Amino acid sequence: MTINKKRFNIYTICMIALLTAMMVLLKRTIAIETPYIKINFASLPIMLGAMLFGPVEGMVVGLLGELIAQITGPYGLAPTTVLYVAPAAVRGVVVGMGALWCRRTGRRMESRPAVCYAVGVVGAVLTTVANTVSIWLESVMYHTEFMVHIPFLPARFANGIITALAVTTVCIPLVHALRRSGVVKYTE
Repeated sequence: MTINKKRFNIYTICMIALLTAMMVLLKRTIAIETPYIKINFASLPIMLGAMLFGPVEGMVVGLLGELIAQITGPYGLAPTTVLYVAPAAVRGVVVGMGALWCRRTGRRMESRPAVCYAVGVVGAVLTTVANTVSIWLESVMYHTEFMVHIPFLPARFANGIITALAVTTVCIPLVHALRRSGVVKYTE
């Protein structure tokens, strides 16, 4: 293995660790909460990891960040932890695939705001779908009623879309700044 290949691996691992820590902190601290909607910026590191490095790295940031948040939060380690960790990875995969597609067409995703917003919203919708499937699987496991969650689905989808728009608005200039500063020089 060459020195450049080792640097890339070490650098990527360190960036994934930093983004994971950032996700856990953002999930716990910065949030806009009303009785009807909760917007947090925990998906920002997932989008950053996916846009800068690709779908695998975005998925890993989502999985690790959500796992740490679940274990250290009020839920702890439970049989359903895996169910609620997996949806965070969906966003990383979707955004990372969008970034790969854009890179193959010649322009990065952050240089295409319309595509960036569309991919962010699709990622949020699919994450909400995955989370709803997790709720359903938990209701099957514990023999509880799933139908009580149905009336809240439109609000959950709206919340996901609003959060995706806010996070994408922050993410686009942040990715531009990180690329200009040279912080992500090994990610090509």
